[in-house]
Amino acid sequence: MGNLILPIIEYLEKLSLQVPLEVFTVVGTFLEEVIAPIPSPFVLTTAGSITAAQNNPLSYIFYIALLGAISKTLGGWLLYTVSDKAEDFLFSKFGKFIGVTQGEIEKIGKYLNGGWRDKVVLFVLRALPVAPSSPISITCGLIKLNIKTFLVTTFLGTIIRNLCYLYLGYTGLSASKSVVSGLETGESIGQIVVMVGITVLLAWGFTKRKKMFGGEENTKITEAKDLLKYKKVDPLPKEESEEFSTLYIFRHGETEDNAQFIFSGWREAKLTENGKKQALVLAGKLKDKKIDMLISSPQIRAIDTLKIALSKNREAINLEVKMDERIKERSYGDYTGKSKLDIQLEDPEKLKKIRRSWDFIPPNGESIEMVYKRVAEFCDELIPQIKGKNINVAISCHGNSIRCFRKYFEGLSNEQTAKVETPLGQDYAAYTIKD
Repeated sequence: MGNLILPIIEYLEKLSLQVPLEVFTVVGTFLEEVIAPIPSPFVLTTAGSITAAQNNPLSYIFYIALLGAISKTLGGWLLYTVSDKAEDFLFSKFGKFIGVTQGEIEKIGKYLNGGWRDKVVLFVLRALPVAPSSPISITCGLIKLNIKTFLVTTFLGTIIRNLCYLYLGYTGLSASKSVVSGLETGESIGQIVVMVGITVLLAWGFTKRKKMFGGEENTKITEAKDLLKYKKVDPLPKEESEEFSTLYIFRHGETEDNAQFIFSGWREAKLTENGKKQALVLAGKLKDKKIDMLISSPQIRAIDTLKIALSKNREAINLEVKMDERIKERSYGDYTGKSKLDIQLEDPEKLKKIRRSWDFIPPNGESIEMVYKRVAEFCDELIPQIKGKNINVAISCHGNSIRCFRKYFEGLSNEQTAKVETPLGQDYAAYTIKD
């Protein structure tokens, strides 16, 4: 391996003498991240020495650290992406031979996406000079750690890491050789520890998969997941008319948070592949409808669902999409980002109160009653605009906002409104606005 890496290090040494400091930093940190055996201290301690030799002030290392963090994050993203795709291929093709499925590996990442502690741990690992960088990027890709969490913690943590190396180089590399040597040794040990840790984690997951993962879960977990998968949904009314204005109202498709049983609320969550397929089912049902106006919640999952749902409707596909804050999802306040599954397993009544009580207000959040007030205001404003004009409107929204639409148009009781269930994507409710 040394014979392969030595030419790269020699190339970087020559590069440091031939190009501007900033270019050397960007190229060097990128290569350092994607080619793991390159010693991490080499590029940035060299950059620190060059900074001092050019008589730049010490504060200049903050700029260099920022450039290095951007480049290293890009390198980490490349490793993450390659590992992600490799995991998809290897475990989908060969996982059955070792008894571990692709979904089981990915669920490890789902367990590490929930709270601030996970983000702090990853940030610290990125910031510590002795922590191996490349193996961490590879591991995060293998288990599909949330990409936003990965990129943000990598970028911020790497700035701290870079400053450590740059400072050593700036203040005198010769006086710091023993420290740098120790950091290189520590990183090498860290790489071994990480790789052993990955092996142990996968082996542990293999032995515990019956308990942890799908297939043979205990009854309590299975029942909890079934409850949260929207398997039992209520039929949506279809009151359509060629003579009068009609509202076509639907919920967004499945998101990453839906799939992981996470409270989304006002935070953004992208559609899964399954969610996009659900929206395509809806597109088939709406392709021949006369639609004159498009309105969406401003949240990305609702907007993306609307675009897919109208993608087969030649007339509607080119219409402007109007956004309205009043039909966005309910705010879950302090519960945003928390696991519904964990709460269900700990205290089913607590989860029921949070999700299906008409007037319960989560800390710093909204009750369903509060959502209804803003949805009703939206309807009171929209209906006079389209009444008697034969204007059909497609509205893309969320689980809680659509139940409030149902209360408004169907006269559901408060209790019925809180409990009514709506499918993710796939179908629509239609209401005729008679003159």
